[in-house]
Amino acid sequence: MFTLPGLSALVTFIYLRPQEFVLILQKLPLLYIFFAAALGGLVIDLKLRLIKPIPARTLLIATLFFGWILLNIGVKVPAASKVSEIITFTIVFVTYVLIAQGIQSFRALRVMAWVLLFSFLFLTYTGIRQAHGPMGCLMIENYMARLGTPDGRSCETALDCGGVEAEPGEAYDCQRIGPFGTTALNERVRYRGSLQDPNELSTVICGGVALIIGLVAMSRKLRWRVLAVIGAVAIFMCVIYTQSRGGMLAYMAVIGVYFIRRYGVKYAVIGVLCMLPLMALGGRGGEAASASTEGRYEAWRSGLDMLKMDPVFGVGKGMFTEYHHLTAHNSHVLTFAELGLLGMFLWVSTLYLAFKPSVVALRDFADDPSAGSVRTWALAVLAMGMPLIVQMMFLSLTYHFMTWVWVGMTGGFYSAVKSHVPDWEVKFGLFDIFIIAGIAYGFIAVLPFFLLLKGF
Repeated sequence: MFTLPGLSALVTFIYLRPQEFVLILQKLPLLYIFFAAALGGLVIDLKLRLIKPIPARTLLIATLFFGWILLNIGVKVPAASKVSEIITFTIVFVTYVLIAQGIQSFRALRVMAWVLLFSFLFLTYTGIRQAHGPMGCLMIENYMARLGTPDGRSCETALDCGGVEAEPGEAYDCQRIGPFGTTALNERVRYRGSLQDPNELSTVICGGVALIIGLVAMSRKLRWRVLAVIGAVAIFMCVIYTQSRGGMLAYMAVIGVYFIRRYGVKYAVIGVLCMLPLMALGGRGGEAASASTEGRYEAWRSGLDMLKMDPVFGVGKGMFTEYHHLTAHNSHVLTFAELGLLGMFLWVSTLYLAFKPSVVALRDFADDPSAGSVRTWALAVLAMGMPLIVQMMFLSLTYHFMTWVWVGMTGGFYSAVKSHVPDWEVKFGLFDIFIIAGIAYGFIAVLPFFLLLKGF
């Protein structure tokens, strides 16, 4: 398949951002080169009939969501921000389309899973190394995110970074220094770019556990199973080092999917209860955690106020922070606040249709002895999405790259099954619309009462 090389390079490039620590790469427009390679490969695959024009189950609703965002930007976003907002989400959306439509076999699905797993393990390695790195002085370039450039001096506190060696007029901080120019945030490990938030780093690497299980599930070789355990433990360690409470919940959600599948709901609940003490290993406590929670509730209340201002369009994509000093800290609040009621419906519809093929496949192929790959990947894709679903309650992931890569993987899974079993169907009807509306608008209806109980 000609799509995979360019697509693999594109996904790896966006996750790992190698141009930020291999500076010579900045001389090339690699993002656009990889996009062109992936799109060109998709066209060649279609011409040679290596793939079929099978629309992913999420394609129509995701395209409607994308169209609504474009209309929303045209109506609500100031002229100075329109182009950047369009380009940012267009890159994410086209990547989703390339994954969802370019993957139409289980072999291609495995290749993309390996590519993603490589990226996730690279991030995990970086986080673990960073957690054990030396303390060093940073010349601060972004005060709010505490991002900066290490200047080579060691330190114990930020006060050590002053003195005659400091640049006049510059702000400094003392943080742990990791590989590839990464730095921690108050002892919380993180990466770069869209993963500079420790919570988002923990979310994306938790999906790697599902991929590890999916890739080794059908192998009986002991060495692969040992490596799988090592990888899962390494990811768990990195999640601990992020100090993300949501990250710990996300990790348990992935394991919970497999517990439910293997042992049933009752034993899965027991397993989760046994794992709850592990929450003490990760996550912040005390005043920092309390302030974070209060700030989140304030943002949710502001999101409801924004919806009241314009229930149709919301305040506009990317405009939440123009009305509140923090981001929404909830993907669903962000969606209805910025995109209005219809945007919320399309968003929930996309998530619903991303999950449904896996659920239907597990039901339809439950007793088919020749459908082991279908069941394995249905469960892996389902579990890969659980960290996102958990963290969507705490993070703004509506437009995030990791969300749409997963939606693309669900589309690739659907297309892979459909290409092998053309008669297989994942139906979408009036009953599904009622469920989606109930979830979307039920959330909006219940949220004010929840906030009142919390004093907001």
